[in-house]
Amino acid sequence: MVAIDSAFAPAGDLRNRTAYTTPIVLLALAGAVALAIGTLAFETGNSFAWHDAAEYVTRFSLVVFVAAMVVEPLSRIFPTRTMEAMARERGSLILAFVMVSIVSLACALTPSQLGGAKMAFQAFAYAMLTAAILIVMLFSAHPATKKILGSPAWRTMQRIATTYFWLVFTVTALDHIVGPNVTDRWWGISLLLLITAVLVRFTDALLFKLRGVKPMAEKAA
Repeated sequence: MVAIDSAFAPAGDLRNRTAYTTPIVLLALAGAVALAIGTLAFETGNSFAWHDAAEYVTRFSLVVFVAAMVVEPLSRIFPTRTMEAMARERGSLILAFVMVSIVSLACALTPSQLGGAKMAFQAFAYAMLTAAILIVMLFSAHPATKKILGSPAWRTMQRIATTYFWLVFTVTALDHIVGPNVTDRWWGISLLLLITAVLVRFTDALLFKLRGVKPMAEKAA
């Protein structure tokens, strides 16, 4: 799973907040809320309005997730000042992904809270699991986690969070592409983005191996 959770250089995290962290997070959050409200307004009277709002916001979160996955590897593959500056925003992108995902979960859970049809147990369990993994992602990005729990636990938390969301997005896309569900071009595009993210991270790991640089996890051991 090295291509998904590789750490061949110090990862950008919440301790490396930049002047752009707050604007990036607020912009992503505003975009997610606007997308949800726009969908609800456009589909007024549609019983699936909240479901569609959750889906569209989830699509937005996938784009943010992929950006967070590739921004640092790309900065090492193409070591320019612009790419290095973008890599420093990985922590901002993680926060943005979490905020957008919270909006998506809120849209998915709202109908049952407003007296609508009860959410199926499987869907509710998935929502709760996703919420828990989002918390894990936040903790893994905080510097205190590595200090208190140690490097092995810290790396495990990163693996769990990153791998979970990559697999969820990938399985969902595959289900719409090869399954009986009605599909659209988005699912093919999303699958391509997810595969590209893994290829970028694999290339980064391979280049570091060829250059004889040990992963940060090995150095810390």
